[in-house]
Amino acid sequence: MSLLETVSQPPWPWQEAVWRRLREQKQSGALAHAYLFIGDRGTGRTEFAREFANFLVCDDPDAGRACYRCRSCRSGGADHHPDLLLILPEEGKKDIGVGRIRELAEFLSLNSFSGSGRVAIIPQAEALTLSASNALLKTLEEPAAGATLLLTACSPGGLLPTIRSRCQLLGLPGPEPEAAIAWLRERLPDSHSVSDERLRDLLEVHGNRPLELAPALSAGQEPGFFALRKMLLDLLEGRIGILQAAATAAKIGESEVFEHLSRVSTILIRGLANGDVRGAENRALAQALPESGELGFLLEFHRQVTTARKLLAGPGNPNPQLLLESIFRLWRGQEPRAVE
Repeated sequence: MSLLETVSQPPWPWQEAVWRRLREQKQSGALAHAYLFIGDRGTGRTEFAREFANFLVCDDPDAGRACYRCRSCRSGGADHHPDLLLILPEEGKKDIGVGRIRELAEFLSLNSFSGSGRVAIIPQAEALTLSASNALLKTLEEPAAGATLLLTACSPGGLLPTIRSRCQLLGLPGPEPEAAIAWLRERLPDSHSVSDERLRDLLEVHGNRPLELAPALSAGQEPGFFALRKMLLDLLEGRIGILQAAATAAKIGESEVFEHLSRVSTILIRGLANGDVRGAENRALAQALPESGELGFLLEFHRQVTTARKLLAGPGNPNPQLLLESIFRLWRGQEPRAVE
């Protein structure tokens, strides 16, 4: 289990205000029978809903959170607790059909195992089919006593207006950049090697979604690295052409592309020189290189990438597209247009 999994649990700092509101509603006996949590991809809306469900069935909440010690908490959370139901599409399907909503209605009508009520979660409620939406509407119009329904969605526009009107809508905002950086630093102590400026750049690339960025940082690599490494393998194995690779790389950003290309070549050079290329993806890339002169080829490639980076950052006005095409020609083993 990773460090992120062991210490990171919602509500996250940017969700605290919404959590506080829900906690106060529970304490005052003013809980709604249905909630719709709205949040962008990567803001943790589903995790938030699942944690709130655990809180609702907890026998002995601790500081406004589920205690994870009582009999109810030890019953297994949203996946196994007899008072909790997670509504997902049937295996092999993308939509939530009417059969799953009938299962939901039956579940909510049963007596509570713990006595604290029954809770059902529908993550990605936009996946409801029209017939399932109409069936859910009947459940919302006649809510079972002591039952709470939690829906999550990217946008309320993906649901029927009649469903939205019968739920309490709560927006789950994403974090401010500084809060996201602080959260990453706290959860990932090894991230000290990445500057705040670099973290801001990575957060921007990820739409300010630290939950998506954290796994890559936890692994010690940055997301763009993976895309460029795969592109290099695709080029060698003929799945994409030079012009397509250059066009895709340009969308990422030439400077970042050359930085990652430099890292890729450095990793392969060190691995080949030591006779130990680590990582399945790196080994696949090394094995796809021409069998003769691998190390010499990589040294020349690294030199050309370094030259291209200097040209791009220098006072001249080089054509970034031509630089990318030249580098990718060299990588494919074709005669490159000189970059110096």
